[in-house]
Amino acid sequence: MPFSRRITLFIFGIVMGSFFIWALLLRGRTFPAWTPEGRVLKQLRANPIKISQKAACQLQFKGLSNDDILSVLNTADVNFSDSDIRNREIPEYLLEGKGTQGQNLKMKFRSEYLSTRLLEVVYPKSKNDTCTGL
Repeated sequence: MPFSRRITLFIFGIVMGSFFIWALLLRGRTFPAWTPEGRVLKQLRANPIKISQKAACQLQFKGLSNDDILSVLNTADVNFSDSDIRNREIPEYLLEGKGTQGQNLKMKFRSEYLSTRLLEVVYPKSKNDTCTGL
């Protein structure tokens, strides 16, 4: 049997075997989050969201809605370098994601016992910001 025929049959066998593995074992399965970012996002998304007084003021000041919070949670990347995760009993995570209008937003969340608390919306401070004292 010529070498080119052997290579063709080998590649055909690899393709068929891969298809059967996918069809029998992998199709329709969801795999749990295994990266640190995936675990944090899964934990934050799993519980109902409570909004702190400061965050409610900031949402109103910036003209954001609850849909923007959900959009950030669904499109978020966890910024571990700016999060408060060390030397804290309950870590606080800074999420960077997109709002409903496509704007880049940064929000700080804390995962509590049976809820996720939005602590603040992080944005550059302006002179007429009334939420700084909260």
